[in-house]
Amino acid sequence: MNLNVKAVFLAFGLLGSSIAGASTAGVNLTNETVQGDFNLDMGSFGINGGVSHDKDEDTSTGYVGLSVQDSEGGSGPLQVGIGIRLYAMDAELENDENEISLALSLGGWYRYTLQQANRLSVYGSVYYSPEILSFTNLDHMYTYDFRLEYMTMRNARAYIKYGNTVIVYDDNSRKETNKGFSIGANVDF
Repeated sequence: MNLNVKAVFLAFGLLGSSIAGASTAGVNLTNETVQGDFNLDMGSFGINGGVSHDKDEDTSTGYVGLSVQDSEGGSGPLQVGIGIRLYAMDAELENDENEISLALSLGGWYRYTLQQANRLSVYGSVYYSPEILSFTNLDHMYTYDFRLEYMTMRNARAYIKYGNTVIVYDDNSRKETNKGFSIGANVDF
């Protein structure tokens, strides 16, 4: 193996270990829904994605995104990120046809860890796609969630979440998926 190939493998190994060292993966669920997501923390920005399925609404959603993020003092109690996400929604509509819709959403997230109870934190996120950034048969869509998190160990958080994803189509019909309370966990690795 020549020196250039070894250098490439070493560079990918170092990059991969730095990404894996700051990655987060999570899952939350109810009896009717399941959601999973990840965030690759690259320092001042993050690459994220997620999938969800709502059995009652027969809707599946996926996204990939990029966010600029910061925390107060590097590891302070306040963490915040703003960014963009590309959503793809596969929903069964009223005419019994499944249709895939796309939307480019803008938004962000916020986490505050209470100083007096440093294992307890509050998290919220909101993403919105107006008509101009909604494609195929979409008029607009938005998604939000709020969580009360408890750090069960140094690299894991359990939480109770309330969230909703609202998809509004050109014909003014709408789907609300992943609506309500769920339980979940995040793991940092």
